[in-house]
Amino acid sequence: MMYSELYQYLIQHKQLPVPGIGTFLLERKAATINFPEKRIDPPTYTISLQSLLNTPSNSFFNWLGAALHVSDRDAVIRFNDFAFDLKKQITGGDIINWSGVGQLSKGLGGDVKFVPLDCQNSLETFVPADKVVREKAEHMVRVGEDERTSAEMTEYFNQPEAATSYWWAYALVVAVLSVIFIGWYFSKHGVDISSAANGKRLIPAETIDTRKVLP
Repeated sequence: MMYSELYQYLIQHKQLPVPGIGTFLLERKAATINFPEKRIDPPTYTISLQSLLNTPSNSFFNWLGAALHVSDRDAVIRFNDFAFDLKKQITGGDIINWSGVGQLSKGLGGDVKFVPLDCQNSLETFVPADKVVREKAEHMVRVGEDERTSAEMTEYFNQPEAATSYWWAYALVVAVLSVIFIGWYFSKHGVDISSAANGKRLIPAETIDTRKVLP
């Protein structure tokens, strides 16, 4: 049998068509971030069996012949015999445990039932994902339509505040005092018009006769 060679082909080419059985597909799941453990878990792989009647290509038989050290013609014959025997065993009720792939057996409707092998254990290992803090490391910051470095933004926000002018406070104090004085004045002298005028009596000055008598 050629289970190990076909498994290698599946791993390398991500799919393996077997006449009478279907097409085995190798699906890769991307790496995931494990926040509680502070690490990045490696990618995992799952194998599925699709009821696709794909015919193996000539390149497949070239590869298989090289793996088995036989001619391409012998590779075709041996692979067809493998597929026929595999289908016969499953139809007869045998359970086939394919190392690295999964379990094949007869389904309720006479079709092929496939239980994939748990491929969660990857050959790759996890990568630590501890946060690295680099003090004073510059990076670009988006500010509106422009880009600034982190150092520029830090300098901008750390600028001393300009001295605040309080001229308006002095003007407000003067205005309040003026209102208080005006209020006191009218409360003292009343609100009559004459109270705001000069109360001193005017006496006209004595006029001097500047006329001269001509002789």
